[in-house]
This record gives sequence, structure tokens and C-alpha cells, in this order.
Amino acid sequence: MSEKKCVSVVPTRLKLLNQEGTEGVLLGIRCRQCGEHFFGSVTFCQGCTSSDLEPVELSSHGTLYSYTVVHRPPAGWRGRVPYALGQVELPEGPHILSEIVDCLFEQLKVGMTLELALAVGGEDAEGNEVVVYKWRPSTI
Repeated sequence: MSEKKCVSVVPTRLKLLNQEGTEGVLLGIRCRQCGEHFFGSVTFCQGCTSSDLEPVELSSHGTLYSYTVVHRPPAGWRGRVPYALGQVELPEGPHILSEIVDCLFEQLKVGMTLELALAVGGEDAEGNEVVVYKWRPSTI
């Protein structure tokens, strides 16, 4: 019998640092020519068009750039409703869109500091827990 493990829902965007799935870092891309950072798939730099790119780990803290409260979730959503969806700007520049947890809607303020939060978002076909990234108010 195989032992369950935690896996990232998007392994090219989130690297888990422990088997429990409680620690991890967001993965991005940095242009070696101009230093621009990106989150997600890119084949060339959107700043200078260079294809000289390298993978990097991104900051686990950012600033709330924008948010909305979602009352009608997309098909397949398994989380609670309503929920807060935030656009978080990282110090390196990329904006990351994800759910904001552990915060009352009334406490959300553009400019507040948030930190990366990992949560189990279900199971994959092999029964492994799938970890997703979210944001929560920063403790520092």
C-alpha cells in the first residue's frame, strides 16, 4: 500500500518544501537581460522580448492591489461562498490572483500586507492531497 503525499495543483507555479504540504514557495520566471519577473508560463520577456529566462522563487509576502467578493463561483468551485479573491502584488513585480483566507471582508484594504498560505484543495486521481496557494493577512 502506498503512502499518501501532498502534491501541488500547479507544480510549475508552486514548489512544496515539505511532504505535509504546509510549506512552499511560488515559482516564477526572471529575465536575465532586464530583470523583469513573471508568474506563469512565458516564452519571452514581455519587457525586452529576450528569451534568456530563468526560473526563480518569488516572495511569500505581497501587497493587496485589488480584490472582490465572489458570490457566484465558477463551475467546479469546492470552497465556501462568498469568498474574497485578491490580486496581490509581489515585491518583484508580478501580480498573483488567488483566494484571501482568514480575513473578514470588512477588514480587507487595498495596500494591506498579505502572506502566502497553503491549503489542501482536494485529492488527485491517485488519492494524494492537492495543495493550492492562497493569501492571508501577514503576521509580520
